[in-house]
Amino acid sequence: MGVYFCQLCRRTFFSGKGHVYEKKHKEKLKTVLTKFRRKVEAAFKMMKEPQAVKYDYIEHEKNFWCYCCGCEVRKHMSSENITVLYGALLEHLASPEHRKQTNKFWWENRAEAGLKAKFLISIEDYERFKALVGKTLECYEEKEDELIKQEAVFIREMDQKRQEIIQSVLEVCFPRMHLHSSGRTGCAEWIL
Repeated sequence: MGVYFCQLCRRTFFSGKGHVYEKKHKEKLKTVLTKFRRKVEAAFKMMKEPQAVKYDYIEHEKNFWCYCCGCEVRKHMSSENITVLYGALLEHLASPEHRKQTNKFWWENRAEAGLKAKFLISIEDYERFKALVGKTLECYEEKEDELIKQEAVFIREMDQKRQEIIQSVLEVCFPRMHLHSSGRTGCAEWIL
């Protein structure tokens, strides 16, 4: 029996790897997998209907701790001013490295074999997700273009109303004044 450091429990054991069969380790494993599963399930929901939203630095730069790989992973995938929710996490869950580390994690911690599939994504599923993301981004850009056009129309209308108000104020306040253009270019005189 040798010294064994359990990454999950964050403790060193001198009884060897037999620690993974102890009640405390199994409870910790169950807690970690339950917490991890909730986060992964939120990402899985996005696989069927990906969402693209406007980029927000505070929300979309968050990372996610992958217990299987023992590293931080970006949660969302961002490009310029668009973010695909859970895109980076889904990409990580589909990666060969994650699959390899998940197998290792399950082996080292003697986790329930039936749960492992809930933390992995097949390459085919991820490719379908990428295709859906392409369509989602096209729809997002169309909506953004439509919003820009609506804003432009609103701005033009407001500008026209301001011009009309200014014209009506000038007509009321200065009824006898006429703008007279002299022969010189760029010169105008007010005649009373």
